[in-house]
Amino acid sequence: MNGESIEPKNTATLPSPLRPMDAVSALYSADSAGTADPLFSSLSQSIFDQPDPSPAPAVQQTLAFLTYRVVKRTTRREVTASGTVLRNRLLERSGHPYARALLSSSSAQNEVLVEGGDPMNGPYMMMVPEVRACATIWDKLFFNSVQSRDVQLRFRWETQATVEQALQRRGKTVRMKALAAGTGLSLILAYDRLVRNGIDVICQITDRDPANTVKTNRLLEKLAGLRGWKLGPEGISAHTEDIFDAANSSSDADIVTAVGILEYLQGVTCETTERRQGLAEPKDERTAVHLAETLGAITRPGGCAIVNSYRPHHCIRLLELFGKRFDYRGRPELDTVMKAGGFRPGGAQGSGVIYDVVVYDKLGS
Repeated sequence: MNGESIEPKNTATLPSPLRPMDAVSALYSADSAGTADPLFSSLSQSIFDQPDPSPAPAVQQTLAFLTYRVVKRTTRREVTASGTVLRNRLLERSGHPYARALLSSSSAQNEVLVEGGDPMNGPYMMMVPEVRACATIWDKLFFNSVQSRDVQLRFRWETQATVEQALQRRGKTVRMKALAAGTGLSLILAYDRLVRNGIDVICQITDRDPANTVKTNRLLEKLAGLRGWKLGPEGISAHTEDIFDAANSSSDADIVTAVGILEYLQGVTCETTERRQGLAEPKDERTAVHLAETLGAITRPGGCAIVNSYRPHHCIRLLELFGKRFDYRGRPELDTVMKAGGFRPGGAQGSGVIYDVVVYDKLGS
């Protein structure tokens, strides 16, 4: 990404070895500020000062299909008194947190796996050179897979697009809101970058899971003093909120991000897991169109929303094998959904194997 950068050089160094899940823990634990700060800086520099990596090549995509076939053949379901349990000796022997999350992902308490939980923050940490250098074989298998590389790109493009849209509004207070599928790390990185470039910005991060909000506030409190952030309603803040109640909030956001959310909502799809597998698909009360209407309600005319498409690809079948259900949309379907909220396409920030990150402009003046 081009643009001025006044990111300070780190005086602290990252401990070695620092593996991806150790890095996630360092960011969101109650202490570890001495690790979290240089880790945050290195992640920021990777996103803003280094070229974007390429999506997974064709060879890796083919290997992903073979991996799926192997895992499918070695996974079995056991019915217990408490419900169905997934077992896979290969994954169990790895002892990896992501493997444990996959095997238990059909349980309600593990829904956060696909909503920004700790295992899904692992791919972001692979963007940090010091962490990537310490990654084990299992880290690379899980966090450098076809989808994980696309997750990294989606994260980069979301963060870059947020900063670029804010810079276009230089000269006034820019109000930003993230309907986070997790801890809102992308908006935190964008806020830090904008403050360091002299932009007057107010950021609000919301998530429906109180546990994620606690982690967000923990990171904000740890780094605010070190990085000169202003916490609270006139700076950056985080609170728990159901995204579908967000329409009751003020409609003054210049930039709203809702990345990693639409793929779990029905309506205007090109494919769904249920259709692909011949499963029953009960109708949800809240749909992707309802989310677009919510985004339209909280975005001021002339503002924008940043969202992502989610294309069907064989590498996603591994998650579907472990009970996940997705609603797929290409750009045409995404355009239709966002039109319901009063948005028109403003341009794609980037396009990978699975995800596009797209900026939509709110109609009006």
